[in-house]
Amino acid sequence: MLARLEALEDIDHAHVDFSGDLLKLSMRSEHALEPAIAALNELGYGAERASAAEVEAITVWYDTTSVGDLSRVEAGVIADRIVPPFAKARRLSPAATALVRGAVVDALHDCFVSNALASGPSLGAFRVSCERAVEGATRPIVGSEAASELAALLNTDMSEDHRGR
Repeated sequence: MLARLEALEDIDHAHVDFSGDLLKLSMRSEHALEPAIAALNELGYGAERASAAEVEAITVWYDTTSVGDLSRVEAGVIADRIVPPFAKARRLSPAATALVRGAVVDALHDCFVSNALASGPSLGAFRVSCERAVEGATRPIVGSEAASELAALLNTDMSEDHRGR
């Protein structure tokens, strides 16, 4: 998404905040705003101008060179939502839980950075791709049945709106 915005005429740089809710555009012209909003709408994002207070409250912005770092953070956030209840239900040892969490983070990060939504796959296909990656990464640790269960937990989690939590 950031690269697509930066490809627009009169947009120098695009940045996103940690939550992925706000974008900051460095524009050479105010005329660049309309095409940027249209591009975001095409990608399925609602777009409107943020208040100065909202923008000033953000201390760290991510650009195309650091979005991989943000993807790893997001992978960890998701893993921290799905792995603990899974580990508890499966009565995994702390060591096994740590292995599962690491595998989930690595698989999700790889999925996030290798499946850019702007280049084609639908949100559903993206989610399925990430589920398969997590299932494949955790199967050697917990077995096929448990890995499928974890993939189902991921599907549920990725289908929910976690903003404001």
